[in-house]
Amino acid sequence: MNSKEKVYIVGHKRPDLDSVASALGYQTYMNLMGSFNYYAIVCDKVNPLTEWIFNEFSTRLPQFIPDISGMNVVLVDHTFSQSRPKGWENADILEVIDHHDVKLEDIVPKKILIRPCGATSTLVTQMMIDSNITIPENIASILLAAIIDDTLNFKSPTSTELDIEMGKHLLAMSNISDIEKLAEKIFHKKDQWENMDAKEIIMRDIKYEEIEGNIVAISQVESLDISKIDENRIINELKDTQSLSLHLVMLTDLSKGDCKLLVVGKDIQKLEEVIGDKIINNGVYLPNVVSRKKQILPILEKVYKKE
Repeated sequence: MNSKEKVYIVGHKRPDLDSVASALGYQTYMNLMGSFNYYAIVCDKVNPLTEWIFNEFSTRLPQFIPDISGMNVVLVDHTFSQSRPKGWENADILEVIDHHDVKLEDIVPKKILIRPCGATSTLVTQMMIDSNITIPENIASILLAAIIDDTLNFKSPTSTELDIEMGKHLLAMSNISDIEKLAEKIFHKKDQWENMDAKEIIMRDIKYEEIEGNIVAISQVESLDISKIDENRIINELKDTQSLSLHLVMLTDLSKGDCKLLVVGKDIQKLEEVIGDKIINNGVYLPNVVSRKKQILPILEKVYKKE
């Protein structure tokens, strides 16, 4: 690839704020480093929170390109094949930047940056800080909003010292005066579940994992009041479409720091044995559990641990 060929930076399907913000952040980084052939794109419709944040900080959303076939690509905020944009099999995947577990058995990027932290936007910010780049005010604001969103305002178990440190750098460069007020607005903007049908709720923020040959899905539904969410509609939708070993929906209560876990699948009994509690009517309450990656995924790894 020569230096004039276009490179497209793209997050996962059903992109969340971190996926879109980190793509734009990496474009900004590469452009400010002198590489003007890098372009952030989105492969799917963005969620209302992402649309609001970009509008709030007077920034145009990246171009929508639904199929990346034949393109030079940087993947951000994901590695798992089921999360990749349409056409990834026919794209040249040059780089991967992510803060999740690595799933790269089927691709060999030239550059890989994987580091456990709260958000991919944290890693992109670190690149710019380490390169002594002054981040444009609007980009700093969007990156900070993405980190706040992904780390539950730095309160999630996934939050690290790196997230906090990069957050401080971004705050100094942004036009955000009060992080707490912004976090409150973000959580309220996300809390629109009553206006969605069950399938949309399930698919809005879903991650697939393969554990010892078992495909599981974990949907995250964050709310300030989970009692307003119709659990039965979600459970019925899961039962109607069930094809996985387990499909979990985390109804995460942001105000209490707990979650109600809705579960459908053939391995419910195995899950009960690991959590030490009964799953009644496809649901169980898990106190002090809010993180898919740090708290729910380790439980599933125990469920499918080879004897």
